[in-house]
Amino acid sequence: MSLVYGICSDAHLHNWSAFSRVDKNGLNSRLGHILDQIQVAAHDLRAAGGRTLYITGDLFHVRGSVSPTVFNPTIDLFARLTTDLGLNIRVLAGNHDLESRDSSALGNACESLRTISGIEVISTPMLFEDDHVVMVPWYDRLDDVRRHIDACLTDLNAKGEAPNAWTLMIHAPVNGVLTGLPDHGFNAAELARYGFKRVFSGHYHNHKRFEGEVYSVGATTHQTWNDIGTRAGYLLVSDTDVVFRTSSAPRFMDLDIRWDEQEARAQCRGHYVRARLGEATEEEISHLRDQLKTWGALGSLVQAIPLPRSAVMQRRSPVSSAPTLRESIRGWVEENSTHGDALVALCNDILSEAEAIDP
Repeated sequence: MSLVYGICSDAHLHNWSAFSRVDKNGLNSRLGHILDQIQVAAHDLRAAGGRTLYITGDLFHVRGSVSPTVFNPTIDLFARLTTDLGLNIRVLAGNHDLESRDSSALGNACESLRTISGIEVISTPMLFEDDHVVMVPWYDRLDDVRRHIDACLTDLNAKGEAPNAWTLMIHAPVNGVLTGLPDHGFNAAELARYGFKRVFSGHYHNHKRFEGEVYSVGATTHQTWNDIGTRAGYLLVSDTDVVFRTSSAPRFMDLDIRWDEQEARAQCRGHYVRARLGEATEEEISHLRDQLKTWGALGSLVQAIPLPRSAVMQRRSPVSSAPTLRESIRGWVEENSTHGDALVALCNDILSEAEAIDP
């Protein structure tokens, strides 16, 4: 089985703040994890005999601005991959790479990568004869994406090429990739009806295969608590098969209370772990944080409704402090809702998520 190419997507290169540190060279540790994973994909690709790595959008994270401490390590990595490994890298524009709502060369941060020999940046729809790949970058309206796909099919027809010998790569939402997200993207069946051999889409952070050889590539690594339970990694694509390789970078995950200590150690080590306690004292919260650290978690978030150390201490206190936001929420719910603890728990979960989100 001869390998054709590799695919990464949604790297979101960024100086992530949550659980990160800066090494002696000034490199953000979480940015380093993502760059390392792209390098792993590149070496895996070369070991299997492939020479082209496709990135299906959102190489960078912050729209309209790329920090030098993000861009320079990226340049260094891509230069090594093209020079030392002899790779060709093709980078499709995703929505996070763009300053505007639709793709253009002028507003695409990835265009700066063109200074490296072996890098091609796709800011407008393009056809690549060598791998029989059609690439369509991000457009804010699905009808615009459809229009560009139709134009590419017209070009193929003019060349006498059958679509079923070509693969389509896009950066666009595909329904059914993320659980609980309302449908507002392409249906996989619609993408399959175009008649391409395969369709690969970036944008949603979960790898999934649909009928008709339609794939959500998935993000290169986990990036936030929203990625819990999703499949991150990269793809190796041959003429006959598509192989998903799971990311070895740290994951965001939930603590399962059913785990015994041995399994908890195995599951938590090297990852970012969220635990939900409900009501708990500060001592209980602190103890669980220490336990997660002992189990090897790289970082932790303990979501709980703090309780006073004891009712006795509370009664002895002659001064009542101003209520916290969480206490205010509980008070309002008790006065205005019949849903009680369930609604309070939901509000506190939302507040904890907001406190943990990276910009």
